Amino acid sequence: MRSVSCRVFVAIAAVAAAGCAKQQENAAPAQAQAQVQAGNQMQGAADWRQRMQANHNPDSSVERQVRRLTSNLDLTPAQQTKVRQLSRWHNDRIQAILDTAPPALTYQDFQTQVHAISAQYHDSVNAILTSHQLDLMRTMVGPMGGGRPARQAP
Repeated sequence: MRSVSCRVFVAIAAVAAAGCAKQQENAAPAQAQAQVQAGNQMQGAADWRQRMQANHNPDSSVERQVRRLTSNLDLTPAQQTKVRQLSRWHNDRIQAILDTAPPALTYQDFQTQVHAISAQYHDSVNAILTSHQLDLMRTMVGPMGGGRPARQAP
């Protein structure tokens, strides 16, 4: 299962990248485009980060995740509190990367780090679920797992 915030990050970045690529394609012939891309490689690295910063709302992302899991898994109030804490931790770690990583950080490297953080988050959430809730989670995540097998219970 991927968190909602990660999917939002990925979707925003993909849409923005596609829009930039289309704009560059229409603006310059192929050779000039290659020169522009090579000359602005570092600028492009900053652009994706700035777009993500501008479009990220951690509070609404955390609450959306808590509501979604509560609705789908019938979380108890204690579980909701723990999921809220874990979701904040998840968002804070991703935000720290955006805030402190060197300008040379590529989007691919960022995604690798986000996936590692998300795996820890998912394992932590799974650890607070009952066996019935884990079964529901596996059913819910199965089709979104990108061909990977559903997560095993801790």
